[in-house]
This record gives sequence, C-alpha cells and structure tokens, in this order.
Amino acid sequence: MNKSIVLQNYSKKRILSILLIIGLISLGLKLYTTDFSMTPPEDTYGYILQGFSHINGDFSEPERKTLGWSLIIFPFLQIIDSDNLIDFINVARFLSLSISIFSIYPMYLLGRKFFDEKYSLVCAALFAFIPQLNYISTQGLSEPVYILFLILALNFVLSKNKKLIYFAFPISGILWVLRWPGIIVFVIITILYFINNKKTSRNLLKYAFCCMIFLLMVSPMLLTRNDQFGDPLYFSQTPQLFTGEYSRLQAENTKNIEYSISDYISDNGVIGFLDKFLLGGISNIIEQAWKISFPYMMVLLPLGIFFSFRAFDQNTKFIHSTWVLILITLGSMIIYFAVVPEKRLLFPVLPFFVIISTIPIQRLINYGFSTFSFSKKAKNISLVILLSIVILLSVFFTMRYDQPDQIMENEKIIYGKLLQEKYKGRILDAGNSLQGLLYANISSNSKIFKDYKLSDPPSYDLEQINIHGNNLVDFIKQSEKEQLKFISVSKDNVTTVWYPFLNDVYENEENYIFLKKVFDSDDIKFKKFNVKLFEIDYKIFYNSLET
Repeated sequence: MNKSIVLQNYSKKRILSILLIIGLISLGLKLYTTDFSMTPPEDTYGYILQGFSHINGDFSEPERKTLGWSLIIFPFLQIIDSDNLIDFINVARFLSLSISIFSIYPMYLLGRKFFDEKYSLVCAALFAFIPQLNYISTQGLSEPVYILFLILALNFVLSKNKKLIYFAFPISGILWVLRWPGIIVFVIITILYFINNKKTSRNLLKYAFCCMIFLLMVSPMLLTRNDQFGDPLYFSQTPQLFTGEYSRLQAENTKNIEYSISDYISDNGVIGFLDKFLLGGISNIIEQAWKISFPYMMVLLPLGIFFSFRAFDQNTKFIHSTWVLILITLGSMIIYFAVVPEKRLLFPVLPFFVIISTIPIQRLINYGFSTFSFSKKAKNISLVILLSIVILLSVFFTMRYDQPDQIMENEKIIYGKLLQEKYKGRILDAGNSLQGLLYANISSNSKIFKDYKLSDPPSYDLEQINIHGNNLVDFIKQSEKEQLKFISVSKDNVTTVWYPFLNDVYENEENYIFLKKVFDSDDIKFKKFNVKLFEIDYKIFYNSLET
C-alpha cells in the first residue's frame, strides 16, 4: 500500500514537472512577440478605461461589449500607483498572460476525460504551443480568461462527480458576462447535461435550480442593459447586421439604420439571403478555422475528425459532447461571420480542436499502421519526436509574427501627439494609422483615464470616426454630412474592406485634387512609419463633379 502511494506521488510529480516544462516553453513563445513598453490593440484601451470607470463607481454597460473582463482587472488597477497609462495596460497584459499559462493545467485535466496521462500531456502541449493563442495572450484582451472558463465548464459538465456538474451553469453565466456570445454556452451546457444525465424528475428539478443560479449570475447585466437601452439583449451592431456590409456596423453615418432579415430578403430574395448569410457564413468559418489550425492542427484535425467517428479508446458520450460544443459554437456564428469574418471569434473552439487532434496521435503511437506496430520504447521515442516537430512548427510559425518594432511604435506615438496638438475636428483612419492618436488622447493627462466614466466619456478636439460609402463619391458626400475633416492614410495598411476607393491615395495623391495634404511623415524624416494626412476640400470636390 505504501509502495503504491509512493509510486502515485512520483507519477504526480512527474506529470507536474512535464506540465511545468510545457508551461515554460509556452511562456517563451508568448513573450517572443511582446514588448511591454509598447501600446496595445484598441480593444485593450477599452477594457482599461472600463476598469477605471468601475473604480469611479460607474458600472454602465457598453453598447458592443460586456463588462466581464474589466470587472476582473479593475481591482488590480487599484494596486498600481502611477500616472503612466502603460503601467495599467501592463496589469491587463500580465493578468491575461498568467491566465493563459494557468489554463494549461485545466486543459490537461480536460484531456484526462478522453485519454490517459501521457496523451493528456500531449493534449496540454498542443494547446500550450498554439501560436495564435500565444500571440494574443499578452495583449490584455478577454480571450484567455474566456477560454479558461470554457475549458472549466466542459471539465465540470463531463465530471464523474455529479455534484461538480452543476458548477458548469454558473460558469456559463460568467462566460456570458465575459463576452456576448457566451449565452451559447448555456445552451451547450443544457444539451450536455441531458446527454450525460437521465431525464428523471429529480434531474429536471436540479436543472431548474441550475437555471436559477445562471439567471442570478447574469441578471445584473441584463437589468443594467434594460435600464440603459430599453432592451436586456441590446447589442449595438444588431440593427445593421443584415445590411450584409461590415463597414456599416461601426460607421457614424449608419449607426441609426435598422435593417432586418425581412428587409434583406425583400431586396435580395430568399436565394440571395441564403447565399450571403448561410453559405457565405459557413464558407468564412471554414476558411478562418483552417487558418487558425496552422501550423500542426491543419494535419491532425482532419484525421482526428475521421477517427472521432470511430472512437473506441474514448468515452463516446464525451466525444459527442465535444462535437456538440464545437458545432453549436460555430453554428451560432454563421450569420455574424457572413458579415464579420474575424478569426479571433473562433479562438475559443481551439481547445476542443486540440482534443480531436490528439486522437490520431494516440492511434498512431498506440496501434501503428496495419503493416507494423511500435514497441514500447519506440512508442515513447516516436511521441518525443512528434512533440519536437510540433514545437519546431510552433516556433517557426511564431517567428513569422512581426516582432515589436520600437522605432515604428515611437513614430506612431509622435504622429498621434502631433495630430492632437495641431488639428481639431473629425478624422478618419483609412487603415491602422491612428493607434498613436488614441494613446495620445488618453495618456496626455492621467486625469483623463483615472477619472474616466463610461456614462460620461471625455470628448477630444480631434475625434476619430468611421464612414460607410458605396464608392468614392458616396463616401465624400456622407463624410460632408458627418463633418469629417481629415483622412489619415498609411502606405501599406489601407483597409480595403471598408475603403477600397482610398487604396491608391498614398501613392497617387495628385489624382485626388479635393484632398489637400497637410502632413507627410517624410517631411519629418520618419524611418519606418509612412503616413500622410489629408484635409477634405468639399468645394473642390463638388466643382470636380460638375466638370
């Protein structure tokens, strides 16, 4: 008995040691593309400002997002005594990084629902080395914590301990508070609950109790949204979604448009609707799912899908549960993806792609091919070689990401500060050229972000907006209505989905006589950030139309 306990403890120590090594390798990959002195993505600013809004007693709901991540980070913001905005941004970055590293262990535990210790470690490794998740883990965004709670939810709902199953329901509530699509998790957990439990009156009563807990978790959010917007399920992009155009979702001139499914069908027919929102959405999801499976799951996942239908080493109900989660999650995004094919939205399904992708590795190592099989020693060697290939592929793919460029970053900030100091009015970013302006506006005075309230945001002399236009002429006419004054254009980053008609403005400015150049980065000897600022002359524009 004592010998058995010793061996068991040894096994646990060995597993923890391997998980520690996996975590350290993963940490190295995560830090490779990170510079904590640089500005973050735009969404990170939003979470930080919402955090300060909570500190100031304002828990208003934003129109397009939920408060979950900012509710987690705001207590940590209060620990920092600084007037430097970057210090507070790094709080969110360190939290998301720590959560991402910690998630490796719950991923291992989820793997244990399907595999033995060895292949559960493989599962944890495949998850830990995903380049896309490693890259985003240090950005201070909500994906790492959302993925962690999603892994925990499936861990609980597949638990052999019936009491633990009920924890999945409050976690599904947390997931909805963290991100708007989290409501789908409640549907998934409900289906899995009844797949894995008999439909007895006792279980139905327990389910009703779990639903009450779920509603208690999300009721503050729903009540607040109802008070603010008159609808507990309000989401600002919903009225414009069925226009079918990404640029209408956030444009200033289309924010009050309401266009329903019936409107789209009336204008384009049922066939047009199905082609755009069903076939188009499915096509975009498949395309983006394929992209995020690089570099190693692109091979493992198709094989895993095939073997998952012939699973004999895994609990069949658990495999079905994984497919329920994947298919409902992806299916719920079809209409939205038809308009917004953003691969970040698919990141939460990656841990479950990993489960499916581990099956072919187990089959190959354990059973070999029909012509040969591995010896025990050969199995271990083959597994080490296979994992080494996974690490190398991950390293290679990670190196393809642009490393932080301090010169470029500094020049963007200089440009942002120059804009803030010299220009007033409304400005449009034709593509990734105004990150420095956002930083300059928020960080110019610590009171701006420390006193921030979501219900009463500060106004800036130079306000950034988006404009939707069907073509250049329509764009300029809409811009005049919205009093747009400036257009910022960088050399290599024009957003062609939104502004294809501005694609050659940087190189061929002489063809746009109604755009007066008021700034050129070449004039102040920028080394890497190539950007021009144009002021719109509406009088010249209309004169050119007449001629």
